[in-house]
Amino acid sequence: MAISKRCGPSRPRLKKRKEFAKMANVSKSKTQLKMIQAVCHLMDQGVSVGEISGIAVTEYCSVDKMYVNRYFGDLPDLLMETIQYLLTEEMPSMLSNDVFPKLGTFSVNPHIEKAFKLATYLSGQEAFADRLAQLGAVVSGVYAKQLQDNFGLKPSHALSEAKFGIMLIAGYLSFGTALNLGQKEIQDFLNRRLGSLKNQV
Repeated sequence: MAISKRCGPSRPRLKKRKEFAKMANVSKSKTQLKMIQAVCHLMDQGVSVGEISGIAVTEYCSVDKMYVNRYFGDLPDLLMETIQYLLTEEMPSMLSNDVFPKLGTFSVNPHIEKAFKLATYLSGQEAFADRLAQLGAVVSGVYAKQLQDNFGLKPSHALSEAKFGIMLIAGYLSFGTALNLGQKEIQDFLNRRLGSLKNQV
Protein backbone atom coordinates (compact mmCIF):
# COMPACT_ATOMS: atom_id res chain seq x y z
CA MET A 1 0.00 0.00 0.00
CA ALA A 2 1.38 3.38 -0.95
CA ILE A 3 1.74 5.84 1.87
CA SER A 4 0.87 9.40 0.97
CA LYS A 5 3.44 11.99 1.98
CA ARG A 6 2.74 15.63 2.71
CA CYS A 7 5.12 17.98 1.00
CA GLY A 8 4.32 20.94 3.23
CA PRO A 9 1.93 22.29 5.84
CA SER A 10 -1.79 21.97 5.28
CA ARG A 11 -3.68 24.97 3.92
CA PRO A 12 -5.34 25.87 7.27
CA ARG A 13 -1.95 25.88 9.04
CA LEU A 14 -0.36 27.92 6.24
CA LYS A 15 -3.19 30.43 6.40
CA LYS A 16 -2.75 30.77 10.16
CA ARG A 17 0.96 31.37 9.72
CA LYS A 18 0.31 34.13 7.19
CA GLU A 19 -2.27 35.72 9.48
CA PHE A 20 0.16 35.57 12.41
CA ALA A 21 2.95 37.16 10.31
CA LYS A 22 0.56 39.94 9.25
CA MET A 23 -0.44 40.57 12.87
CA ALA A 24 3.23 40.60 13.89
CA ASN A 25 4.00 43.25 11.24
CA VAL A 26 1.09 45.41 12.44
CA SER A 27 2.24 45.01 16.03
CA LYS A 28 5.81 45.92 15.05
CA SER A 29 4.76 49.09 13.19
CA LYS A 30 2.56 50.16 16.11
CA THR A 31 5.39 49.62 18.57
CA GLN A 32 7.82 51.55 16.36
CA LEU A 33 5.38 54.47 16.16
CA LYS A 34 4.87 54.30 19.92
CA MET A 35 8.62 54.63 20.50
CA ILE A 36 8.95 57.48 17.97
CA GLN A 37 6.13 59.33 19.73
CA ALA A 38 7.79 58.63 23.08
CA VAL A 39 10.86 60.58 21.92
CA CYS A 40 8.57 63.51 21.08
CA HIS A 41 6.73 63.30 24.41
CA LEU A 42 9.99 63.20 26.37
CA MET A 43 11.13 66.35 24.56
CA ASP A 44 7.78 68.00 25.31
CA GLN A 45 8.40 67.23 28.99
CA GLY A 46 11.68 69.15 28.87
CA VAL A 47 14.10 66.24 28.50
CA SER A 48 17.08 67.37 26.42
CA VAL A 49 18.02 65.30 23.37
CA GLY A 50 21.32 64.27 24.96
CA GLU A 51 19.45 62.86 27.97
CA ILE A 52 17.11 60.67 25.90
CA SER A 53 18.23 57.05 26.17
CA GLY A 54 16.92 53.78 24.82
CA ILE A 55 15.90 52.76 28.33
CA ALA A 56 14.03 56.05 28.87
CA VAL A 57 12.09 55.46 25.63
CA THR A 58 11.22 51.81 26.34
CA GLU A 59 10.27 52.58 29.94
CA TYR A 60 8.00 55.38 28.72
CA CYS A 61 6.32 52.91 26.32
CA SER A 62 6.33 50.02 28.81
CA VAL A 63 8.04 47.71 26.33
CA ASP A 64 11.11 45.48 26.48
CA LYS A 65 14.38 47.43 26.80
CA MET A 66 15.79 45.60 23.75
CA TYR A 67 13.09 46.96 21.41
CA VAL A 68 15.11 50.01 20.32
CA ASN A 69 17.89 47.80 18.95
CA ARG A 70 15.44 45.22 17.61
CA TYR A 71 13.24 47.65 15.69
CA PHE A 72 15.62 50.50 14.84
CA GLY A 73 19.16 49.15 15.10
CA ASP A 74 20.30 51.72 17.65
CA LEU A 75 19.21 54.93 19.38
CA PRO A 76 20.55 57.33 16.69
CA ASP A 77 18.46 55.52 14.07
CA LEU A 78 15.38 55.91 16.30
CA LEU A 79 16.12 59.65 16.55
CA MET A 80 16.51 59.88 12.76
CA GLU A 81 13.25 58.02 12.22
CA THR A 82 11.67 60.52 14.61
CA ILE A 83 12.98 63.44 12.52
CA GLN A 84 11.57 61.87 9.36
CA TYR A 85 8.23 61.19 11.06
CA LEU A 86 7.95 64.78 12.32
CA LEU A 87 8.84 66.43 9.01
CA THR A 88 7.14 64.10 6.54
CA GLU A 89 4.11 62.76 8.43
CA GLU A 90 3.22 65.13 11.26
CA MET A 91 3.82 68.32 9.27
CA PRO A 92 1.14 69.14 6.67
CA SER A 93 3.98 70.58 4.57
CA MET A 94 7.22 72.50 4.97
CA LEU A 95 5.85 75.57 3.21
CA SER A 96 6.08 78.81 5.19
CA ASN A 97 2.40 78.90 6.19
CA ASP A 98 2.84 75.52 7.92
CA VAL A 99 6.29 76.26 9.35
CA PHE A 100 4.84 79.43 10.92
CA PRO A 101 1.22 78.33 11.53
CA LYS A 102 0.05 81.20 13.74
CA LEU A 103 -0.98 84.29 11.83
CA GLY A 104 0.71 87.47 13.00
CA THR A 105 3.52 85.62 14.80
CA PHE A 106 6.63 83.76 13.75
CA SER A 107 6.53 80.97 16.28
CA VAL A 108 7.85 77.86 14.56
CA ASN A 109 5.66 74.76 14.41
CA PRO A 110 6.63 72.52 17.39
CA HIS A 111 7.18 69.53 15.07
CA ILE A 112 9.77 71.53 13.12
CA GLU A 113 11.43 72.69 16.32
CA LYS A 114 11.77 69.17 17.72
CA ALA A 115 13.01 67.74 14.41
CA PHE A 116 15.76 70.34 14.07
CA LYS A 117 16.83 69.92 17.70
CA LEU A 118 17.31 66.22 17.04
CA ALA A 119 19.15 66.92 13.78
CA THR A 120 21.45 69.46 15.46
CA TYR A 121 22.35 66.94 18.16
CA LEU A 122 23.15 64.21 15.63
CA SER A 123 24.96 66.45 13.16
CA GLY A 124 27.71 67.13 15.67
CA GLN A 125 28.77 63.47 15.59
CA GLU A 126 30.81 62.32 12.61
CA ALA A 127 29.73 58.68 13.00
CA PHE A 128 26.20 59.61 11.90
CA ALA A 129 27.15 61.74 8.87
CA ASP A 130 26.25 59.16 6.21
CA ARG A 131 22.92 58.29 7.79
CA LEU A 132 22.07 61.97 8.21
CA ALA A 133 22.85 62.56 4.54
CA GLN A 134 20.39 59.80 3.61
CA LEU A 135 17.77 61.33 5.90
CA GLY A 136 18.42 64.76 4.36
CA ALA A 137 17.80 63.32 0.90
CA VAL A 138 14.45 61.87 2.01
CA VAL A 139 13.25 65.06 3.72
CA SER A 140 14.39 67.40 0.94
CA GLY A 141 12.75 65.08 -1.60
CA VAL A 142 9.41 65.31 0.22
CA TYR A 143 9.69 69.11 0.47
CA ALA A 144 10.64 69.33 -3.22
CA LYS A 145 7.51 67.39 -4.16
CA GLN A 146 5.43 69.89 -2.16
CA LEU A 147 7.05 72.75 -4.07
CA GLN A 148 6.35 70.99 -7.37
CA ASP A 149 2.71 70.45 -6.47
CA ASN A 150 2.14 73.98 -5.17
CA PHE A 151 4.21 76.05 -7.60
CA GLY A 152 4.71 73.82 -10.63
CA LEU A 153 8.51 73.87 -10.35
CA LYS A 154 10.61 71.42 -12.33
CA PRO A 155 11.96 68.54 -10.19
CA SER A 156 15.61 69.64 -10.18
CA HIS A 157 14.68 73.26 -9.42
CA ALA A 158 12.23 72.19 -6.72
CA LEU A 159 14.92 70.07 -5.03
CA SER A 160 17.37 72.98 -5.04
CA GLU A 161 14.74 75.31 -3.55
CA ALA A 162 13.83 72.66 -0.95
CA LYS A 163 17.42 72.37 0.24
CA PHE A 164 17.72 76.15 0.41
CA GLY A 165 14.43 76.39 2.35
CA ILE A 166 15.55 73.77 4.89
CA MET A 167 18.82 75.66 5.35
CA LEU A 168 16.86 78.87 6.01
CA ILE A 169 14.70 77.15 8.63
CA ALA A 170 17.80 75.73 10.36
CA GLY A 171 19.44 79.16 10.40
CA TYR A 172 16.32 80.84 11.76
CA LEU A 173 16.00 78.27 14.56
CA SER A 174 19.65 78.42 15.59
CA PHE A 175 20.29 82.18 15.37
CA GLY A 176 17.03 83.93 14.47
CA THR A 177 16.29 85.38 17.90
CA ALA A 178 19.82 86.78 18.20
CA LEU A 179 19.30 88.79 15.01
CA ASN A 180 16.31 90.55 16.57
CA LEU A 181 14.35 90.52 13.31
CA GLY A 182 11.03 92.30 13.35
CA GLN A 183 7.83 90.61 12.22
CA LYS A 184 7.54 92.95 9.24
CA GLU A 185 11.07 92.11 8.08
CA ILE A 186 10.37 88.40 8.25
CA GLN A 187 7.00 88.71 6.53
CA ASP A 188 8.51 90.85 3.76
CA PHE A 189 11.19 88.22 3.17
CA LEU A 190 8.63 85.39 3.07
CA ASN A 191 6.48 87.40 0.65
CA ARG A 192 9.47 87.98 -1.63
CA ARG A 193 10.37 84.29 -1.54
CA LEU A 194 6.78 83.31 -2.28
CA GLY A 195 6.68 85.74 -5.20
CA SER A 196 10.00 84.38 -6.48
CA LEU A 197 8.70 80.81 -6.39
CA LYS A 198 5.55 81.77 -8.27
CA ASN A 199 7.59 83.56 -10.94
CA GLN A 200 9.90 80.61 -11.54
CA VAL A 201 7.31 78.41 -13.26
